Amino acid sequence: MVKKTVQRKECIECAHKLELDLKERIKELECLYFVSSRIESGKSLGQILESTAASLARGFQFPELACAAIVLDQVQYPPGATACQKVTSALQADIVVNGQCRGYVKVGYVKESTFLEEEKRLIKEIGRMISKAVEKHELQLELKKYVGNLKDLVKAKTRELEKSTKRFEDLFENAPDGIVISELNGDILKANRAFYRMLHYPEDGSVKLNFVRDKLYANIPRIRPYIFKKLKEKGFFEGMEMSLIDSRGKQCPVIGSFIYVDFDGRRCIEEVYKDIRLRKELERKLIEQNENLEKTILKRTADLENQKNLLVKKNAELVSLTEKLNESKNKLQTLFDAITDQVVMIDREFNIKMANRKEGADSGKCYNKIFNRERPCAACPGAMVFQQKRSITMEEKYGDEYYLLQAYPIFDDQGEVEGVLEFSRQITQQKNMELQLMQTDKLASLGQLVSGIAHEINNPNTFIRGNVSIIQEAMRDILPILDEYAGNDRNLQIARLNYDVFRSNVLVLLEDMAQGANRIKTIVDGLRKFAKRDDGVLNDEVDLNEIIQSCLRLVANQIGRKAKVRLELDAGIPKVRGNFQRLEQVVVNILINASQAIDKKMGDIVIQTAHLEKEGENLLRISDDGKGIDEKTMKQIFDPFFTTKRNQGGTGLGLSIAYGIIKEHKGRIEVESKPGAGTTFSVRIPITTKESS
Repeated sequence: MVKKTVQRKECIECAHKLELDLKERIKELECLYFVSSRIESGKSLGQILESTAASLARGFQFPELACAAIVLDQVQYPPGATACQKVTSALQADIVVNGQCRGYVKVGYVKESTFLEEEKRLIKEIGRMISKAVEKHELQLELKKYVGNLKDLVKAKTRELEKSTKRFEDLFENAPDGIVISELNGDILKANRAFYRMLHYPEDGSVKLNFVRDKLYANIPRIRPYIFKKLKEKGFFEGMEMSLIDSRGKQCPVIGSFIYVDFDGRRCIEEVYKDIRLRKELERKLIEQNENLEKTILKRTADLENQKNLLVKKNAELVSLTEKLNESKNKLQTLFDAITDQVVMIDREFNIKMANRKEGADSGKCYNKIFNRERPCAACPGAMVFQQKRSITMEEKYGDEYYLLQAYPIFDDQGEVEGVLEFSRQITQQKNMELQLMQTDKLASLGQLVSGIAHEINNPNTFIRGNVSIIQEAMRDILPILDEYAGNDRNLQIARLNYDVFRSNVLVLLEDMAQGANRIKTIVDGLRKFAKRDDGVLNDEVDLNEIIQSCLRLVANQIGRKAKVRLELDAGIPKVRGNFQRLEQVVVNILINASQAIDKKMGDIVIQTAHLEKEGENLLRISDDGKGIDEKTMKQIFDPFFTTKRNQGGTGLGLSIAYGIIKEHKGRIEVESKPGAGTTFSVRIPITTKESS
């Protein structure tokens, strides 16, 4: 009986324990269910963590002694909870997101108690659930942000693409050259206004044209197959000179360029035609001018030959007349007086025996009376006649004057020269006019040539600069798309280059192209500015450093073969009042003379500028290490028509003009030089402010 009572008591205790365990498992399940429902509720992460922490203690064995807290990124939930800081025992599970510990879930008892194994598993499961909830929440935020950015990016790129397309269409329509997209059979799918205008068709494209059917090529059976052949070889073909037929049946000379393109999914040909009718007309006029020039030269040559024959005949008559009138001095004097040129008869000692003018007199030395010299002339035609016993004709310069000298021998009965008849005519004005005419013709031709070349270069270069700018902008828009595409295709190649090589170099190449086109524009602008007509007004505010840079661009090719240029420019020099083109002409003349003076393989030219504040002047100094100038030449270098390079085409006007230009600017130009020690030109120009000018 006692044994049964004991067994019954044990069964009751066992049942009670099972009931308690069941209640504990139910609390744990309720806790897990509550946390799961909070996570799935769609509330904010902070609300989920706060409500989870508040209800977590209810899932443990002694909820009245338990406290719970969740810490995420150093933020505690619920806020301000301090009970868990006084616990005697606690369980803790880390919150791990993407392999990184971001916080923890903590449950503790304020009195000493033992945690069940089920409670330890519970806290770990809660930590895992919270970790997944945080990861899910952050992924949702990232996804929303990415989707929003992607929509904005798509809209922005769409707008940019529309703008780029419009710019391309505007460029296509407004291009100065004719642009056509045609099918292989010759149908014109699209053409700009310039093309229709060139061929005198309606610019709205209402007339549908076909190159073959409408016979737009001057030689259809030969031209079209030839274009296909060249496109097959290279994929593009440019620079072909040909003729198109306009609506009136007239030929229009053009230069054509061709390339294959895809247009609405079809393989077509893009054709660019540059109208060269103006160039052809200029070529025709140039040929006509050359022919006229040749006729003029032939005519002038014939006139000169006639004049020569006339002079020879006149000389013969004069010699004959001199022999006949040798017996009568009075008759000879009468003849002398009738001749407009200065005529004297001299003996071997250069004494004047007869003269037709009072200033020549009939006594004294000829070199003293006629040329006011103390010694005989170095190249005396009279002396030559005495030596060679024949007539002499020559041109000489005495001082600043040019003379045409003719000397004829007077023979005695033994055939010896006993005297010389000299004719002297001052031809300074005719000589100067001749040289000025030659120089003017050269400068005029050069100005026209420079302007024409600059215009021809500027047109295609403008097209290149505009296209490069568009391509640069397009590449900056395209590269992000290509970057994303390349991330999925590691073997991507563009233009036979690996994508990473292409990506790192394409913008650099485009920038180099843009800089090259801009450099061409700068050079062309300099040429056009140099060839521009100068009205001579000194009203420009001129920067000497800017003039030097402009001149170096103009003469870089000529100087670069002879010398290296070193610049020592004062960036702070003030501007001067003057004429930009005329001062530019001065610098160009001095630089060219400096390069021509260098007789070694590679010399040095130093260009310096400085502001002389005390003197109120700007100083420009150009030095070379060439062969230098001797003392005799130094005295004449600024004389008009004096040159040491007459055989090389020199006119002697360059430094003379430069000297006059500096004088116009109230300045002065100085030269320092010694043979073998180089030459230095110093130009000083006074500074004139706007108020005082």
